[in-house]
Amino acid sequence: MESAAKPGRKRGVGRPRADPRPLRRPAAEEILLVAADLFARKGFAATSTREIAAAAGLRQPSLFHHFASKEGILETLLDRSLADSLAFLERQAAATGPAAVRLYRALRFDVQHLCSFPFDLTAVVLSPEVRGPRFKRFWRQRARLIAAIFALVQAGRREGAFVAVDAALVSEALFGMGEAALGWYRRGGRWPPQEVAAQLAGLALRSLLRDPAQLDAIRREANRLDRAEAKSVAPT
Repeated sequence: MESAAKPGRKRGVGRPRADPRPLRRPAAEEILLVAADLFARKGFAATSTREIAAAAGLRQPSLFHHFASKEGILETLLDRSLADSLAFLERQAAATGPAAVRLYRALRFDVQHLCSFPFDLTAVVLSPEVRGPRFKRFWRQRARLIAAIFALVQAGRREGAFVAVDAALVSEALFGMGEAALGWYRRGGRWPPQEVAAQLAGLALRSLLRDPAQLDAIRREANRLDRAEAKSVAPT
């Protein structure tokens, strides 16, 4: 006769784990975390799904329950690296109000997101595999993010708030600033992500403003908008 299941315990989905110790996070998140680390240290091509599963404390078939392939893991990591920033930056590009405030908020959000991101993709993005057709969506999203920065720089120029610059060149440089921050921040940055983001966004705006003395007012308005938005979505 089969024994009854103990109340309050749910059978896990998928095959049994190789490691009996409890996971610190959901299995899919553990896979992403250890895969990102292995990709960064060994390279995407040199990392096997068997290694990823072992590092996550899973049997290899359990990994395939969550991700169909190694490429699927990387695709998920790349999507997550851009999704939040892309949504926020495109909202800022489409919004009203001074372009300088919107650009400051956009750059600050992007840098803070990258520095807070739990996965280190600095080396992975540069790998030749990511240039393949499987990852075209990532490059399209990346181009859209740069286009949003471009739109804000152009708007600032039209408003007369920014000095005359090549908006395309500046947009690439501002986007690259955020990517570069992720690299050195991961190597032991001693500042919280919020401070890094505010400092770099301020540095960028100061270089563009016709009147750099306006930076403090831009920061105050950006902070006011942050508080207003947070209040509007807070649970009642």
